[in-house]
Amino acid sequence: MTDAPRKRRWPKVLAVLAALALLVAWWVDRQLEPVRLANTVLSAVGKSQGLELSFSGMPDYSLRPEPRLRIPNLVARQPGAAAPLLTAREAEVSLPWSTVWGEGPVVITRIALLAPAVDLAALTDWLGSRPASGGSELPSLTDGVSIREGRLTAPDWRVESLSLTLPKLAPGQPASANISGRFLQATREISFAAQLEADTAGLDTALRLNSAGQLRDETLDLPWSLTLEGRLEASGQPRRLAAERIGWKARSPLPDFSGAGRLTMGEALTLELKGELPNWPEAWPTLPEPMVSSQAPLALSLDYQGASDFTDLVQLLLRRDESTLEAEFSPTELMAWLEAGEASPLPPLVGELRTPSMVVEGVELEGVRIRIEEEPLSTDSGPSEER
Repeated sequence: MTDAPRKRRWPKVLAVLAALALLVAWWVDRQLEPVRLANTVLSAVGKSQGLELSFSGMPDYSLRPEPRLRIPNLVARQPGAAAPLLTAREAEVSLPWSTVWGEGPVVITRIALLAPAVDLAALTDWLGSRPASGGSELPSLTDGVSIREGRLTAPDWRVESLSLTLPKLAPGQPASANISGRFLQATREISFAAQLEADTAGLDTALRLNSAGQLRDETLDLPWSLTLEGRLEASGQPRRLAAERIGWKARSPLPDFSGAGRLTMGEALTLELKGELPNWPEAWPTLPEPMVSSQAPLALSLDYQGASDFTDLVQLLLRRDESTLEAEFSPTELMAWLEAGEASPLPPLVGELRTPSMVVEGVELEGVRIRIEEEPLSTDSGPSEER
């Protein structure tokens, strides 16, 4: 007798449960409605960074291992700017459930960009518009950042096949990243792979760089490696990189170098290097005696101030024992000379060599000064010698 009422109640219970399930499904679908969620996330991120973020196409999402929102054709633009500073074929954003439910501020745990393209001029303009005190909040990304097939474009050069992996990003905390790509300028290509470590995530930090790659041109195909320790100050203008230790290794005709330096980027570019060339590259003109037999490294001082594409002149000072060379040269002309091989025996520079003594074809000269001119003073004159 008692079983009959229970049996009659079950359909009602199931109907209520079904209604609750439909309500929950409707609520979850509303919370995860892709366009609404994409607009919410991009609006919050754009406001914090001083950017206009938009997209075209239909976003999508998945729930495992956590909610992930895929945004097609992302565009980031400084308000009022004609050109975007960033476009990406797809941006994937991972979100905690608290953000999906609308509880508290928008939090992002991971960003993955596919085929992003960055306009360096527009990026520089945006960075220059941000307060030097750090008014642009650095987001916290517990699962970091991933970039594939990236591209960075400047007026005279570009970086392609850019890849970046940043496992974790948190303001004020250490950060490390793996970066690779190809730098292209005219006929020159420099492939690179680097590991970068920063003491604190941000534009002002001590950092360490360990990188290697290949330099290729019409006649060159040379391996290289670079290690650097220093400090970056890029939150204001001008931006600076002070390197306390630089180690550069390559194969002739490129020289090896160890020392320190400073790079400043503002209205003009300034580069200062001080250190040593541990050896004289084999492909360079042979030094005369007694310099060629000396085992002492060559002390080097290099200064450049001018255009960012290194089209202005570099000031150079080389010293070995008591011999010195003071000269200036064009980096583009010097690279052309290095690539030309044996086409010209002397590098394209203007300067003066001073040495206490020199042996030329078995004859010892004392108190030698040799002036290297860009062009001969007359049809039958060349580099001058004074005794």
